[in-house]
Parts: sequence; C-alpha cells; structure tokens
Amino acid sequence: MPPTPAPRRQNLKRKAAPEHFDLPDELLEASLGPWKENEPAEWPSWIEVESDPAFFTAILHRLGIKGALIEEVLSVDEDSLAALPNPVYGLVFLYEYLAEENTETTEDDQDVWFANQTTQNACATIALLNIVMNAKGLKLGDRLLKFKEESQNLPPPLRGNMISNSDWIRVAHNSFARRLDLLNAALALENEAVEHRKRARSLANQRKKVKRDTAKDKTSGSTAYHFIAFVPIGQRVWQLDGLAKAPVCIGKLEEGQDWTSVMSPILQERMTRYSTECLSFSLLALCGDQLVRVREQLAANIHRLRRLDAEFGTHSDWPPKSKSDKASEGHGKEQKNNEEEEEESEEQPIVNPTDPRLSTYQLEPADITDITDPMFDDDQQLGQALQLWKKLAKEQKRLRAEYEGEAAEYEHGLGGAAAAAAVLGRTKDYTAAVHEWVKKLAGHEGALRRLWEEVRLQQGL
Repeated sequence: MPPTPAPRRQNLKRKAAPEHFDLPDELLEASLGPWKENEPAEWPSWIEVESDPAFFTAILHRLGIKGALIEEVLSVDEDSLAALPNPVYGLVFLYEYLAEENTETTEDDQDVWFANQTTQNACATIALLNIVMNAKGLKLGDRLLKFKEESQNLPPPLRGNMISNSDWIRVAHNSFARRLDLLNAALALENEAVEHRKRARSLANQRKKVKRDTAKDKTSGSTAYHFIAFVPIGQRVWQLDGLAKAPVCIGKLEEGQDWTSVMSPILQERMTRYSTECLSFSLLALCGDQLVRVREQLAANIHRLRRLDAEFGTHSDWPPKSKSDKASEGHGKEQKNNEEEEEESEEQPIVNPTDPRLSTYQLEPADITDITDPMFDDDQQLGQALQLWKKLAKEQKRLRAEYEGEAAEYEHGLGGAAAAAAVLGRTKDYTAAVHEWVKKLAGHEGALRRLWEEVRLQQGL
C-alpha cells in the first residue's frame, strides 16, 4: 500500500486566487462605451494634464479657488514677467524630466506648505496646491481651507498621501478626462508595476544595483514631463518640486523687490542647462483676476457714495451739481454750446445698490450693502463731503472704464468664446461614437479592410 502523501504546505499569507475576475462579457464594448452616472468619480487613476492656461484655470476654480486665473508666459525675460497681472502668486514650470542629483541647499522651511507627489500624473495639481496653500490674500473655498487646516502639521509625504486619497481633488484634476485617458492612465500604472517587479527579480538574481533612467523608458522611448512650482514666501523664493524631499530656497528678496525679477535668470539658466537634451518647456503664472480686483474697488466706491448720500442727502445743496448744471443755471439753455450738451448728458455715478447697471459689473446689492469699512469722519462738514463726492464720482468713472476694458480683454482670452469652447470640447468624449462608426465601417462589405490595404500599399508595407 503506497504511503499517504504528506499534505502540501500552504502559504497562509497568500490569498486564494478567484476562479474568475469580475469583468464584463464584452470588455471592449464596456471600455469604449459612454460614461455611466458617477463613473468618472470612481476611477482611482490620475490623468496627465495638458499645459493649457484655460484648463488650469478651470481646475483651479473646481478646487474652490476664487479671484485667480492662469496666464501663459511666452517669455522669461524680466520685463515680460514684470508685465504679468498683479499679484503673481506663483509660477508653474513644465519641462522634460531628467534624473539629476539635487545639489541645491535648503533653508528653514517651517513656514512653507509643501506636499510630495505620491501618485503618478498628479504633478500638475500638486504644483497648483503648493502655490495656493502658500499664497497670501488668495481666497480658498471652504473645502480647500479645511484641507489646509487638517494637513498643516503633517510632513510632505503624508500631505501628498492626503491629496492622493481625496476623491474631490482627483475629480477636479480629472475634469477633462475622457474614458481612454483614464484607461491609459490605469494601463500605464499597471505597466509600471510590471516593470518594477521585473527589475526587482533582476536585482535579486544579479545581486547588484542597476541605475535607472527615470527620464525615459528605454523599452518604449516614452518621454516624461513634470510640473514644478515657484512661489514667494516671506522674503524668499522657493522651488517646490513634488518629487523632491524638501522645498529649496532659490533666492532672497530685497525690500520692495518684485519676486519675478529673481525668477528670470533662474528660468533662463534652467532652459539653457536642458537645451542640449530637451527643448520642451512651458511656463504658466497663477495671477490675481483683475476683474475681481476692479469689481471690489468699484463696490467700495459705490458704498462710499451711498454713505455720503445717507449722511448729507437732506441738504439743499446735495448732491453736487455737475459743470453742465451750473452752466445751465448761469447762462440759460440758449447759450449752451455742444461741449456743455455733452457734459449734461454725462451718465451719473451708480449710488443705489438696486441700480440695474450693477449687473454690467457682475455686482449684487449685497456686494454693496455688506461692506462695513468706515469711510469718513463723523464730524465731516458739508463742504468736505461735496469735494469727496466729486472725487469718488470721478474715480468711479475710471473704475468702470477699467472694468469694461479688462472684461473685453478677458473675453478675447481665457473668458472668451474660443477658450470656453476649448474647455467644453475637452470634456466631450467622442470615443463611443468613433467606436460605433468604426464598427459599422468594418461591417460594411469589408470597407475598413480595403482602407487598411490601401494605406499599406501607400506606405510600401
């Protein structure tokens, strides 16, 4: 009688493999079909983000950041950087990533909010967050403000891990993702894991270290691009690279010095250093929205005029008369010339918070009535108030003209129809429609095969 075989020892740490994976019957159809409800939010992958100011601005607003937008910087000379809309909260630099040792020294970085990149393709959002979390005067949404408070005392790797695990930040990052974008991101992550396991086995067998080129995958020839941030904090300018261990102080500021003047030679040197190996660069600036700035100044101006009206409106000499009013009283209507007629028709300043003209400047009544700052002394005399009214009316005229000019420029730029169409078009996923069209073409009397053979003949294959 043969001996009973000894029972096979099982590794208790290894889980039993499932008999089958929970995959749809038609995997291709499921992959190329239209999105299901809430499906994009359930994807764990982060896609690569194009270096486009309109896309970055949209992501910025989806993160809850108000009063800021992204401008493209076409030149890194000092004059071009100085011409950016103020304030410039930070710069986002895209370059072809090359592995190199960091020889720059860091200084005390306790006042710097810095997060590491702990997941693939998240460098664009990491760069944005490394700027906005350090920007003074920038309005953060409630959600982002709470995130900053919760992560304030964490080290950079744990901050990065919080970002990676925040579904709402990932959804904002993936705002323009198409299904194939997310599939490609997931596939790239899987391929990287496979390559990592192969390298681990090779290292175990060879018992020696193999230096890895992180800039280019030698098996595929693909190129990696990386976003980093530059931001002023206090009297220093910092480089915040999510792949670095710590922030790097790259310059100190003199009193009253514009921090972008420090950046010009640094960016030029960076581009020159890499120019022999890669030529792909992009620079974006996170700036204050000038429309918001002018709108706030206009609201404060209307508030002050309204306060003057409430204080001195009962006086017979109130409100101040325009030049045309005085001319009509002194000389009579028959002596008015053309210049006086133009002055008489001059539009009166906005004073009432229910004035319908407020909508032209995207102002609500509450924007006027909620202002509580004091604007003149209680013992101000009528004569002083009359002079102040005239000054404020003149200032309002200038502000309204400035707003209308900025609005026209914005319409032709980031807020215009072309930019809006680009943002909307990027969110449209035509993959399912193209897939259905290709299927019909393939099933129509071999039309697709004929096209394929024609292409092969043209290419001499």
